[in-house]
Amino acid sequence: MALFLPLAATPLIAPGYAGLISIFLIPAAFGTTGGLCFKQGKDFGFYITLASIIFTVLFTAEYHALRILQGTDIIEKGRNEIVLMMEQGTGDMDRVFEEYKTPAENREKLKADFSRSIAIIKDSKWLQFARDMVPFSAFMFGTIICGLSFLIMKKWVMKDAASQVKGLEFLRINDYLIFALIAGWGGFILLDSNTFPAISIAALNIALAVSTLYVAQALGIIKYFMIRRGIPAIILPLLILTLIILGAPVFIFMTILLTGLGALDLWADFRKLGPDKERNNKE
Repeated sequence: MALFLPLAATPLIAPGYAGLISIFLIPAAFGTTGGLCFKQGKDFGFYITLASIIFTVLFTAEYHALRILQGTDIIEKGRNEIVLMMEQGTGDMDRVFEEYKTPAENREKLKADFSRSIAIIKDSKWLQFARDMVPFSAFMFGTIICGLSFLIMKKWVMKDAASQVKGLEFLRINDYLIFALIAGWGGFILLDSNTFPAISIAALNIALAVSTLYVAQALGIIKYFMIRRGIPAIILPLLILTLIILGAPVFIFMTILLTGLGALDLWADFRKLGPDKERNNKE
């Protein structure tokens, strides 16, 4: 902690590192939480929930501190760099069209679509939306890093201690988070975003973050039954990759289904992991 926390404050002192906030926060958020997880024999649910929340709070606080105190907005800076790259690439479109013998009518359509994309990215309302969604973006990034770092520590770094730690197939997040899921989605759907903009955005961030945990729990359920039936666990990430390749509509639809499956596990207890079930099994 004495080493990682001052390191996490580096972007506040050296503005040149402002765009690398997450790199400086990851050791503090995941290293200390992961160490506690393995030392105390906590499960993956404890690790992914606590580490992601800590990272989200630190990242969001530091992002707004840099934006307000130093005038450094990494989201706006990233948006401007993307727009610049796209505008520079516009000049190469004609050369590409000639190289691939693109029909004239298709050229105009592609140019119009490209210009429309640039205009959308430049729109200030999307920039503000990206700022509003910083907590969820950080939480999503945190859960991904959690999973990867947990896998590395469990498989290669701390094998002996990892044998006492339950992995994704036994992931069961705290039952009380169902209230956060209901309150988040209920608040976002029912509240008028024009009348209560701050509450509406906060509710959406909470709803999406908790939904992410329930998606992870649903993947744990799937992995649990795959292992029980002798199906190689490597198929699971391949299925996720396939969903991503199939496009946004399919991926979003499956994400909604997985969120529902993860939430339903609170009552169905598909893997019989509830305290009462575990006690009966031991008896």
